[in-house]
Amino acid sequence: MYYCVPRLATGLAIVLCCLLASSLPVKAATGPDADHWTFGGSAYLWAAGVEGTSAEGDDIDIPFTELLGSLEGGLMGTLAAQKDKWTVIADLLYLSIHEEDDTTGNLVGLPVELDVDVKLRGFVSTFGVAYRVIDVGGTSLDLLAGGRYFDLDVDFEAEFAAQKIEYSDSGHALDGIIGGQVLKSLGDRWYVSFYGDIGTGDSEVTWQVWPVAGYRLENLDVVAGYRHLKWETDDGDTFDDLSFSGPLLGVKFSF
Repeated sequence: MYYCVPRLATGLAIVLCCLLASSLPVKAATGPDADHWTFGGSAYLWAAGVEGTSAEGDDIDIPFTELLGSLEGGLMGTLAAQKDKWTVIADLLYLSIHEEDDTTGNLVGLPVELDVDVKLRGFVSTFGVAYRVIDVGGTSLDLLAGGRYFDLDVDFEAEFAAQKIEYSDSGHALDGIIGGQVLKSLGDRWYVSFYGDIGTGDSEVTWQVWPVAGYRLENLDVVAGYRHLKWETDDGDTFDDLSFSGPLLGVKFSF
């Protein structure tokens, strides 16, 4: 009876992961004075699609346009504190997704029509400390060490005929990461940057690349780019590999 439940919950958990992914904010080329801390943050929309392979061997392919309809609410924010060559990063996100659908599942090898109600609540914290090792002629290089923590709660209900299936689960993953960001100024206002990291821990490996172009306005920066984020795992419970890719548009601000 419960054969269809993990696969349906896994598919919706993948959607949540795509919405939650986060990383370092883009930093402006001009740094603060060496004797005090300055603070900033960033916000962006990442139009990411999802590709991968589930633990059962099924292909995963979810475009960004299918993700928006399930979003029920969320809270997210990225803060950065910088002093001289040091930067401290903290990114916190919470999202709630609610999906109601009529679908087909397997019951003892036979297809059955199901009324499905799934609620997902997820929390992600990305944190790290970066140190600027190069800052010459409008070009800078920052190296980062930190981690990512992911926590997910799933409540699942399915009804067919007079039968009702209820399923709840939770899980978490903690990975250490190392990475770096190169930033190159192209004048007073334009700049380009490239961020990348790689890590492991509860995941076998996770990595990402993130090229961005930015334009400095009076009180904020407008940034646009492309981001690819991937996990590989050997736990055999959810997915074998999973990647998120798509364009992004956002703003960076200081206060």
